[in-house]
Amino acid sequence: MVRKHAKKLLEQALMTLLEESSLDKVDVRELAKQAGLSRQTFYYNFKNKQDMIDWIFKKNNEKAKQSFQETYSLHDYILTTLNTIAQNRQFYANVLLGDYQKDVSPGPFEQGIISSIQEIELHSNLGRMSTEQWDSLIFFAFGAKGMVMHWLTDNMRVNAEAMTGIILANIPTTLKDYIDNSRK
Repeated sequence: MVRKHAKKLLEQALMTLLEESSLDKVDVRELAKQAGLSRQTFYYNFKNKQDMIDWIFKKNNEKAKQSFQETYSLHDYILTTLNTIAQNRQFYANVLLGDYQKDVSPGPFEQGIISSIQEIELHSNLGRMSTEQWDSLIFFAFGAKGMVMHWLTDNMRVNAEAMTGIILANIPTTLKDYIDNSRK
């Protein structure tokens, strides 16, 4: 329980620091000091700052995964994710828009969408997705992230429900057909 408390304190400290600075300018020493903990406590809980960011993503994504598993609805997954992003705007603006990911492999946001659709595939009466459907899924996941990044930089001019509708309206037809027909 003590470890969980330390992680929560570090998370709160990071959110506070992100109100004044960008993620790349926050160092572990400053983070631990803000949390009222030692650097050793930080390293006891996380390998590095990236490990902490991944933990926050995973923790925040649990609610969306749970929502999805109750309904198998991509709409519910994306809406829950966007509501979480809206509640933690500074963190996500720094992480999604910053230098958080320099490679092109799917990050936590894209992986959440991919995993959700793979879960649909697992329970589908249609069998596995075709190569075209899989490629459409990857395209959609990265495109959805781009749309969310634009939403963040555009001061979230529409609410999470409207943005979910916009994202889902742009799902490739081959992938949409697979998802829709998997439920029948």
